[in-house]
Amino acid sequence: MTDGRINYDPHFKPVQNIYEDRLRQFTDTGGDYHDLNLTKFYDKQRISLDQNHVKVEWYQVPFEKGTSPVSPDKRPSWASIISQDKKGELNFQPAHKGQPFGPSWSTTWFKVHLSVPQEWVDTQIQLVFDFNCNNEGVVIDPDTLLPATAFSGGERREYLLPKQEDGSYFFYIETGNNGMFGCGAGSTINPPDDNRFFHLDSADIVLPDWEARSLYIDFWMLSDAARELPGETWQKHRARQLANDVMDMFDPEDRQSVVKCREYLKKEYFDKYTNDRAVYFQGDQNQLTNAYGIGNCHIDTAWLWPFAETKRKIVRSWASQCTIMEEYPEYQFVASQAQQFKWLLENHPKFFNDVLIPKVQEGQFIPIGGSWVENDTNVPNGESLARQFFFGQRFFLKYFGFKSDVFWLPDTFGYSSQVPQLCQLSGLNKFLTQKLSWNNINSFPHSTFNWAGIDGSVLLTHMPPGNTYTADSHFGDVLRTSRQNKSNEVYGSGLMLYGKGDGGGGPTREMMEKMRRIRSMSNKNGNVIPKLQVGTSVDEFYQDILNRTDNGEKLPTWEGELYFEFHRGTYTTQASTKYYMRKSEVIIHDLEWIATKASILYPDTYQYPAEQINDLWENILLCQFHDVLPGSCIEMVYKYEAVPMLERVVEKCSDLIKETVEFLSQSEKNSATTPIATLNWVQNDIPKEMSSEFNAKVEDIDGDFILSNGKLCVRINKKSGSITEIKDVQTETEYLDIKHGRNKIGANQFVLFDDKPLNWQAWDTELYSVNQYKYLQDIEKVHITRDSADECSVEVIVKVTNGCTLRSTISLKKTSFETQNRSKIDISTLVSNWDARNKFLKVEFPVNVRNETASYETQFGITRRPTVYNTSWDVAKFEVCHHKFADYSEYNKGVSILNDCKYGFSTHGNLMRLSLLRSSKAPDAHADMGTHQIKYAIYPHKGQLSSDTVKLAYEFNYDNRYNVPTTVIEPFKDIINITGDENVILSNIKRGEDDISLKSNYTLETKNEKSMIVRVYESLGGESRASLLTSLPLKSVTKIDNLELKSLEDCKFFSWKTKNHLSEIPITLRPFEVASFKLVFN
Repeated sequence: MTDGRINYDPHFKPVQNIYEDRLRQFTDTGGDYHDLNLTKFYDKQRISLDQNHVKVEWYQVPFEKGTSPVSPDKRPSWASIISQDKKGELNFQPAHKGQPFGPSWSTTWFKVHLSVPQEWVDTQIQLVFDFNCNNEGVVIDPDTLLPATAFSGGERREYLLPKQEDGSYFFYIETGNNGMFGCGAGSTINPPDDNRFFHLDSADIVLPDWEARSLYIDFWMLSDAARELPGETWQKHRARQLANDVMDMFDPEDRQSVVKCREYLKKEYFDKYTNDRAVYFQGDQNQLTNAYGIGNCHIDTAWLWPFAETKRKIVRSWASQCTIMEEYPEYQFVASQAQQFKWLLENHPKFFNDVLIPKVQEGQFIPIGGSWVENDTNVPNGESLARQFFFGQRFFLKYFGFKSDVFWLPDTFGYSSQVPQLCQLSGLNKFLTQKLSWNNINSFPHSTFNWAGIDGSVLLTHMPPGNTYTADSHFGDVLRTSRQNKSNEVYGSGLMLYGKGDGGGGPTREMMEKMRRIRSMSNKNGNVIPKLQVGTSVDEFYQDILNRTDNGEKLPTWEGELYFEFHRGTYTTQASTKYYMRKSEVIIHDLEWIATKASILYPDTYQYPAEQINDLWENILLCQFHDVLPGSCIEMVYKYEAVPMLERVVEKCSDLIKETVEFLSQSEKNSATTPIATLNWVQNDIPKEMSSEFNAKVEDIDGDFILSNGKLCVRINKKSGSITEIKDVQTETEYLDIKHGRNKIGANQFVLFDDKPLNWQAWDTELYSVNQYKYLQDIEKVHITRDSADECSVEVIVKVTNGCTLRSTISLKKTSFETQNRSKIDISTLVSNWDARNKFLKVEFPVNVRNETASYETQFGITRRPTVYNTSWDVAKFEVCHHKFADYSEYNKGVSILNDCKYGFSTHGNLMRLSLLRSSKAPDAHADMGTHQIKYAIYPHKGQLSSDTVKLAYEFNYDNRYNVPTTVIEPFKDIINITGDENVILSNIKRGEDDISLKSNYTLETKNEKSMIVRVYESLGGESRASLLTSLPLKSVTKIDNLELKSLEDCKFFSWKTKNHLSEIPITLRPFEVASFKLVFN
């Protein structure tokens, strides 16, 4: 018996790739079928710029070529423009579509009057103003001066018009004539085209079809599931079939078919909450959440645009986010960098107080990070890193009432081994970055882990598995967050950081809608589609890690620096900025040293300049932003902003020191003066007579110049200009080796490397360049320039190009019996008219040392790195960062190279190499061109690395002397001193920030006390003991955190009945510990 079925209508099996490829047709805005697919129904009606319903006028802010593009007149305040317009003082003219506006970096204002047809108003449909001038802009209310939303072309061009019964609207739009990524010529990271113009493509009022636009999001996410889910899953094939069903069901002649398509998809693949925040409360609550979505808008404080433009990017971006929060209550947005909040407060106080602060209080807008800017952590010194957190966290506490516990640093080019300790001391115990996903040699093995610094301090660290902080909330972004998690065995969830970034912008309405759809699909179809959660905060995410990993104990640990295997050229690019940064860090140290002591000795007559010092620190910290100090910004940032700013810091610090010295002179009128140093171990009295056997001398022997001083003998070849011998004349120890290795010429030998990276010119120098080099041997002159018992010098003149020469002066000073073991060779090199293209200038030192590691000074300590190429991890460190010194030692001897402004270094085999200058051509076409003065020194020493190197490197940099009255020398010294293990360094002093007499702008709770903060650290990696000494009567001593807010330990102190009535504070430091002590005086 049969069922009687006969086949009259055979069906075929759909061909997967054809049916999948077809899907893009449905939402294609171009091509042959755009008027036959869904795009036809996005708008019900649209009225373009007609100067009737849509009236737009424009005004160009004057922009004279050749003037500074960052001066305030180029970006006048909103209030001034609107006030002038209301007075009829500005000439606004009618605008038309296609009209160009510019040039680059100028400002154009638009005045917009809309008259919406009454029948549109009566529909009660949300109306839209579509504006696209292909530049950056912001809508401004003419009465409140509050921003509504931003425009940036492309993804951000619609302003949702507020309900208005009469359909009449009036508002301003301020636009900056640059794109989100500046004005790069041809490529965003090329030098800017300063004559770009931006065209007005649209200024339309729109009556949208919101159902059609919603179907677009439905279909987009569905078709992504069809394309991107694994082939063995039924969910993938079902998604493809349903998407094809929708295309078959859709009728381009019937708008109602859109509703039919949406209802079909809700029934078959989505749940019923696709347009509702409730979607995040549905589904299996016991199922692991694969991805937690957090909105962010990474705004580079400067990069392909100047600081001046960033100030506008902030208000554009954050205004848009506050507007989106009104529509999407589940939305949480994080923003870092206290500097950016301060700029917003200064320029737009009403928006800051009336709009942003309420969103912070509601928990939707979340300040995070705890640092002043998202700073570089390679080049700034230890005190700078400490102050990043000091000012960042205190700003957050002052204006938001809380501090962050997450150090938020997604885009910096490597992470110092002292970051964990400084974070912990600043109230931060968690860390987020993702930049190591860019490594170009090794894949970093963890997503969630404990990061331990060189002192052992630990940060709970998460690296978003999607490997980006600018996810578009695509289905693929969620899928990658789930699939690429490298820590699934211990923690299977990951953060997905979504939102347009680098140039600002942040999340869009479209992203919020896409995420609702993705969660809806997961609710309906199971965990093959990753579970995405929106509405969970960053704090809650990290707490979930702790809950699931036994408070982090089950997580793997990474010890030491997080070395970034990319962007190694940033240790050297933009030499002038790095030079002035070092000088700024040194002189503000000196200012705080002398001002602290003066204010404590003369409390009634000298006012500690707290607010001025804080302002100077803010400028220093701003210039440590992770594109500015590393050298990867466009030229105008350095020419008009960073370098002049740091020059002013040096100048202002010098002025304040001068004022303090004058005050001291007035207070001690009958006293002579004595030069004083700001390092506690440097003697301030006049040196005694030295034995003539240690005098410096220079001789011409056998065609070589010989410098000697009774301790060292330095031979300079008159033909090559290189140092061919450095010998300890007492022990006959030779410190150079020119018999082996690739440099058989000598030390202080200049080398020119080819420097053509695969990409990212200012950022990168590549491995292959290590073997593409030539020694500079066109020697024009080698001659004696100084011959005295105090110092002897030989100058070597080297031709680099027809227009560029090097003048390198090698000097040896006299020494003494007591100081002979600290004798060094000083070198000062003047590079005149550096004019190279894609070359890297370095100087080499072939040394008679063999070891598998070398030591490089980092913040408050040292980092040891390989000198061998055993593994790919070793190979990756072919260029590394250091601070004031690099040391290469074996058991009995070693060589330290000191410097006054350089950061790139490498040591391999028997060759030490200091990086001097690069010549990249993008994004700054003139980076490093010009003349540079560089100082460095060779310190050959007995035994391994010791405190002698550490202190000599300090002295080489902190070499300023200040003529103070001789009568204050001893009191100054006795205010604070240190004795004990030589490797314990007293690095900085300052006044307690909350002392009532300071009237500091960063005071949080004034205290009626006179206090001093003393920062010390253990510099070489061993538990150590020392004692702080002071001659002033003590009330209390506490070990405190970096923020000066939390007491970590009450310290004992003992007073001695000596001539100076000294009090002693014994301290013990673990290896590489940084400790701050607060001394409160009676």
